[in-house]
Amino acid sequence: MGMISRVSAEGFKVSELIRIAAEECLGIQIVTIPSGNVETPLFSGRLLHHEVQPGLMLTGGDITYLTDQCVASESDPAVMGGVLLDGEQETMEVSGHGTMTRSPERPVLFGFREPRRFQLSGMTPHRRRSAGFVIRPSFFDRFGDRMDSDGLAALREFADADFRFEQLPRSPTFVDLARRSLDHPYDHQLAALFLESTTLALVIEVASLLAQERRMIAAIGKRHYDRVMETRDILDANLVKPPKIMDLTKRVGVNLTTLQANFKTVFGTTIFGYVRTQRLQVARVLLREYHLTVAEAGYRVGFVSPSAFTAAYRRYFGHPPGQDIPRDRD
Repeated sequence: MGMISRVSAEGFKVSELIRIAAEECLGIQIVTIPSGNVETPLFSGRLLHHEVQPGLMLTGGDITYLTDQCVASESDPAVMGGVLLDGEQETMEVSGHGTMTRSPERPVLFGFREPRRFQLSGMTPHRRRSAGFVIRPSFFDRFGDRMDSDGLAALREFADADFRFEQLPRSPTFVDLARRSLDHPYDHQLAALFLESTTLALVIEVASLLAQERRMIAAIGKRHYDRVMETRDILDANLVKPPKIMDLTKRVGVNLTTLQANFKTVFGTTIFGYVRTQRLQVARVLLREYHLTVAEAGYRVGFVSPSAFTAAYRRYFGHPPGQDIPRDRD
């Protein structure tokens, strides 16, 4: 049986969280949650909701789901961008529009012009950290009818869509900003200034990614761009053991020369170079967040020996992997 949380476009709004009821009026009492730390039958932990400018909110949380029941929410029109920092991959059903999937450290963007109902199901009790932004349609009014920025114009298109979802390219910048928004050391006015600047930086990064997408589509065409994105998704899902290059070309339906050329146009590196870079990025997360040893992290991302991993890591990041293991590791 599902449990419903009726939540506004800001996401889990701290000041009015959370209405809990069964799918057909089970009658569970509404629970009002104070700011900051929360305890509900659905989850416990820390929630972040901060309106940094009219129509622009920073949202996020470090919470632990306590139930395996489905959780539903209803949201007003908005554009939402965010990233799952830690936790299990999530699949959310959108009323009338199928499903959308969020994977760790992969920014997503979605928007809708009419209220929508979202349902998160297939859950297991686990910890989840995420952060991002919510933009109400009124936020775009300050820019008038014309927008000179391709990125902002593309962002506004999400607000005008019936429903539109896009999984964005991996962005270390976006992930770093999201983590800092959850873990910053500031208080009071300084915290407010930091959160405002961080939220604006998140919006700017997404706008930049959308602008880059438009430039790439203009350069190689929509069909070839989509094939490159499909290639990227296949590689991301198989970083430890990526498919052979000829098998990859068959899967996406593009010849080898064209795929290699277009991939380098979009990502500025070869397919092999992309895989190696993503392996190293994942390895750094394993070192920093999960406190794995150098040998463990290298093995997890597909390096055959610690020495090969250490050499590649040093070349890419400018320092050995051991430097990224927190000193307080047990």
